[in-house]
Order: sequence, then structure tokens, then C-alpha cells
Amino acid sequence: MYLVRPADFSDLPALERLAQNAGIGITNFPANRERLNDKIATSIRSLQTDVVQPGNESYLFVLVDTTTDQVVGSCGIDAMVGVDSPFYSYRIDEVVHASPQLQIHNRVPALFLCHDYSGMSRLFSLVIDQAHQNTQAMALLSRARLLFIARHPDRFTKKLFVELRGESDRKGYSPFWDALGRHFFSMDFKKADYLSGVSNKHFIAELMPRYPIYVPTLPEEAQDAIGVIHEDSEKVADILLNEGFIFRDYVDIFDAGPTIEARVQDLKTVSSQRMGKALIDTKLSSKTPYLIAAGHLEDFRVISANAESQVAGLVIHPDTQHSLGLYSGSRIQWAEL
Repeated sequence: MYLVRPADFSDLPALERLAQNAGIGITNFPANRERLNDKIATSIRSLQTDVVQPGNESYLFVLVDTTTDQVVGSCGIDAMVGVDSPFYSYRIDEVVHASPQLQIHNRVPALFLCHDYSGMSRLFSLVIDQAHQNTQAMALLSRARLLFIARHPDRFTKKLFVELRGESDRKGYSPFWDALGRHFFSMDFKKADYLSGVSNKHFIAELMPRYPIYVPTLPEEAQDAIGVIHEDSEKVADILLNEGFIFRDYVDIFDAGPTIEARVQDLKTVSSQRMGKALIDTKLSSKTPYLIAAGHLEDFRVISANAESQVAGLVIHPDTQHSLGLYSGSRIQWAEL
């Protein structure tokens, strides 16, 4: 069985291992002990803060294999990006070049540097050990944070976005970065990605080109990488797209991976989730799997288990009750898995 809960300082070694194994391109989950420790501290502080409206809070969760009590995955939510400095993206748009005299009218695709996502909540860094990248574990980890958002809507904006990892290889080569960013930053993709994860983002604003980038002027390999999802992130992307996230023609400024977005109320997990009482029954025969969440902030936790939804509440097995530390009649939250 798997369980999702907020990260704690005791999870730091496991998070370091996950970050090191994740490879290059997951900017907001760097393999840096100090930065990961800061993320845990920020998450704990955010959970202990009374929030009226979203700000610079950030929440980090871990996936635990309860059979071994080992942390095997992680994910997070930023309540609002761009609080201290703009959050940059490339918006894909078109520039019209026309000559009535020559009867030529061309619409040329171009990349416009923008910070349209500043001020919006972001899902980040879904990372799972290779041995645990099964459908159940990935869906539980990804959707557990949506239950958290549904439980605490005042802590987040009404729209969410996710940056999906773009094309790069294990040696750190990114065709998009090599064709564009390298010329302005004078460093390879691996270093730029690492610096973006461990330092402030001011260097991006200082070095990025200000004018539109005409896509046809880029090498073909770089053009082909725009909006393409890294093969290691395809399963994560499928879960999010199935939830209701869509691509709105924004890509990452480093690897050109696609950015997807959605209104919180339109997400399947959020719109279908219910809250009610936990009803305990040793003779539960239902084979319907549910995401089941208990706790409020610091004690928030989610598992997947068979249950039966009724008007009076959710009927669960005593084993599920024990895993979540519930009493009969405890208030819980659930959605079909």
C-alpha cells in the first residue's frame, strides 16, 4: 500500500536520492541538499500558517511505500509563482508579414518572452522511483495534491498550471537550449537548469533575449522540440491531461517543454470529490478503488483503497481505518480512483 503525506525533515535523505535519480530537466527539484532542506522548511512553515489568500507558500508531499516505510516519491504545489520575481515562459504566437505589392501574406510562428503565469498556483516535481512507477502509485501521488487543493481552496488560485519536462538527454543536451539559450547564457543546459533550481531567477531576466524569436530561424531539431514532452514524463502528463489540463501555447524557456493549465473547478478529482463520515465495516465487499484523504494540514494524508460510497458517508475496511488513523465517524474526503 502507498500513502501520501506532507514532507518532513527526516525525509531529506530520500528526497536527495529521488532528485539525483530524476536526472536533468526537473528544475524545481534540484539535487542540492540545502535547497531541498529549504523546500521542506517552507512546506512545514506554510502548513502552520493561517492563510487568507495565496502568497509565497509552498507545499511538499512524499509518497511512502507502507510495506517498507520508505519514501519512494515526491510532488508539490506552489501557492503562487512570481511573488518575488517574474515567472518567465515563452508564449507561442504568430507574426504577420505581408506585402500587397507582391501579394505575399505570411504568418510566421514566434516565441514571445512573457510572465503570464506570474500570480498563479503551480503543481511541481512529481518524481517517483523507477521501481514504483506503476499506475496506482503515480495516480495517487498526482491526484492527492488535487484533493489538498479542493480541501483548502483559499490557499490557491482559481487556475493551476504545470510545466512538463521537455526534451533533453541524460548527458544534459537539450536541442532547444543548444540552439537558443546557450548563446545568451554562455553555459550548457545542465548548468543553467541547476542554477535556476538553486538560486534566484534574476539572471534569467538579465540574460534572456527581449525580442520575439522567429521559430523558422531555429535549427530543425530545436523546432521539433518545441512543446514536446520528455519520454520520462509521459505517464505524468497522461494523468494530468485526463484530469482536464490543456495546452495553451506556452512552453518552458529552457527546454521548450509544454506548459498545461486548468481551472481548479474543472478538474475531475476536484469536481467529483466528496466529504463525509468514515463508516467502518469488516465485511466490505466493494472492489471500487477510491482516493481517501484524512487530516487537515500538517496531518493530511491520502491512500488508495477499496471502499463503498453511500449517502451517509464512505464505507471503508478496518485496515484502511488503521492506515489513516481514523475513528468511526471521522470526517474524510474521497474521490474514485
